[in-house]
Amino acid sequence: MSGNSNRALNGQRMPVLRPDSVNGHAAFEFDGASVLKTRPFSQPLPQPVTLMVVARARGDTTIVDSLGPQSGRFELCHGYPSGWHPSPEICMSASGEDSAPKQSLRGSTRGTGDWHIYTAIFDNKKSEIFVDGYCEASGKTAGPNSLDGLSIGCDHNGVFFLTGSIAELRLFSCHMPTAQRVQTEAALAHRYGLEYSSVPAPPAKSGHSLSRFSCVPRAPPARTSHAVSQ
Repeated sequence: MSGNSNRALNGQRMPVLRPDSVNGHAAFEFDGASVLKTRPFSQPLPQPVTLMVVARARGDTTIVDSLGPQSGRFELCHGYPSGWHPSPEICMSASGEDSAPKQSLRGSTRGTGDWHIYTAIFDNKKSEIFVDGYCEASGKTAGPNSLDGLSIGCDHNGVFFLTGSIAELRLFSCHMPTAQRVQTEAALAHRYGLEYSSVPAPPAKSGHSLSRFSCVPRAPPARTSHAVSQ
């Protein structure tokens, strides 16, 4: 975890550090039973908070959340689907504690095990979620909770563990401005050899913006049928 000499501690079972996990760079591998936790913050961080993570996740799984069972949810995950799916969409929520959140933002990227740069901006009604620089949700609140610490690789209740890897996590006590966010995401993409274009895409003819860098959520891809050859 980057910044101000903060350290993640072994909470229960230590994830494995793989030295060549993502294009020659190290990452912690989480096997669905391991977690890292910070110490409690000296004071909870109120919103706005920007959370940026280089990670890959598979299935119904939490990437990062608040500290423990007494915490309010502050979660970035693939989960909370309207119906069961083996690879739920990306979701962020700072709503509630134990029960399913009443407030959240949901994107379109699914947890298929691919590497992504996730950026979740928790800022009440100005909350936004970006994946690889594309805005996937905005325009409503993800909930009012503050952040008291981090559970990395598991939800705060110790139920939904990450199956995947985390190469880097950055936490900012602000709503990161667009130019700074794009610059930071692009630098991370360059470091880890991930795709990230610095050229905005033109608006689609359908009237939906492809929403590169600006937060106008992308239209879902059209459904097509594919022939399968044996």
